Amino acid sequence: MTQNLDTRSTPDRALVDSVIGAASARGFTLDTAQRALLDDVAAIMNAVAKPQSPSTPNSPAAPHLIGCFVHGPAGRGKTWLMSEVFDAIDVPESAKRRVHFHTFFQELQRRFGARMSARDAIEQTVAELLAGARVFFFDELHVHDPGGASLLNRLIAELVERRIPTLLTSNYEPEGLLENPVFHHVVEPSVRLIRQHFGVRSLDGGTDYRTTASVTRAGFASGRWITYGPTGSAASAARAAGLTPPDPAESATVLDGHRALRALAIRRGTGTTGGPADSAIYSPAESTTTSTAEVWFDFADLLEASSIADDFLELAADYDRWVLTDVPPLSAASREARQRFVSLLDVLVHANLPLTVLARTDRAGLVDIADPPPDLFRTVSRLALLQDGAVDFPDGTELPDSTELPDSTVLTDSTDRPTAGTAA
Repeated sequence: MTQNLDTRSTPDRALVDSVIGAASARGFTLDTAQRALLDDVAAIMNAVAKPQSPSTPNSPAAPHLIGCFVHGPAGRGKTWLMSEVFDAIDVPESAKRRVHFHTFFQELQRRFGARMSARDAIEQTVAELLAGARVFFFDELHVHDPGGASLLNRLIAELVERRIPTLLTSNYEPEGLLENPVFHHVVEPSVRLIRQHFGVRSLDGGTDYRTTASVTRAGFASGRWITYGPTGSAASAARAAGLTPPDPAESATVLDGHRALRALAIRRGTGTTGGPADSAIYSPAESTTTSTAEVWFDFADLLEASSIADDFLELAADYDRWVLTDVPPLSAASREARQRFVSLLDVLVHANLPLTVLARTDRAGLVDIADPPPDLFRTVSRLALLQDGAVDFPDGTELPDSTELPDSTVLTDSTDRPTAGTAA
């Protein structure tokens, strides 16, 4: 484990027991690396999250720390573990703030839309986000442009200034943020503050748990990856998979003005939904019957258009089931579309929404690319959650339009397979 400061302190046993109990209730145990990290994080948060007297603003064992920065490869369980730690910290819910990377920038974009200056937008976004906060959790921190780095600098500086106990997760160690050497200097203020004021820890037990058979088919993981190859078509593959491909009359416009995008279909009905974001990906979740809104997009209509992550967030709030059709190998897509695909997967996984993909290639072929977009490794891990659904048309024959097939409102696999496994 990476350590930047001596943080010898006693773990909060109630916090540790709560997290272990949450894992046990979901049918898995923490692996060795996760268990060691839990003790370490619990010790640090025990030192910084409990009220201190003015004369002792922090633990003598770690006088400069305000929290933990946990980094490591995709699928190792950073989000799940830190989410459980965050939930177990004995602070009123009203004083807790949890933010995902994309929702943070969505709020900033909204303020830019109100014609605020960049400085004012950043200041107001950070001030309102942290108002009344006693514990803060920023999940999936990644920065690839100077604008994002500037916002991160202000946020980290404010967290340190206010001494707010904080959990950060990332696929990158601090020095790996904004790796581009032309711009890396912009993020260096944050790197310095993270190294000075956070216990920097890595988590890598060697297994990407999204690729294991113990994944529960709920939420995003209830979706499918359907490959139909070069001789088939998305419509034929949909029928063969038990879905009803959109009729041209179902085409609709979503979002407004310059953000308008073409959807192949919007369908409303009833179906089952899983538990909260992230947790249902790795563990059994309660399911409920509720109204659903399913949206179908062609890859080019959604991702070769000038869409942004803010669009995906707004659409994810409106549509809880997604189908993405005619997905090509990323090598055949534009550079911009590749990055949008990564962002779309980030948003849908965080929202825990089922996604069915109708693709011209399998997942290995999708990401066989010489110049991958940033964070594609995380996308590869997430796509492993989807069930296989290859459809082969060796002679190019397609099913007739009159074939009777089930309505496509419910995309989840009806087989309930909660299995015991290891936390991810």
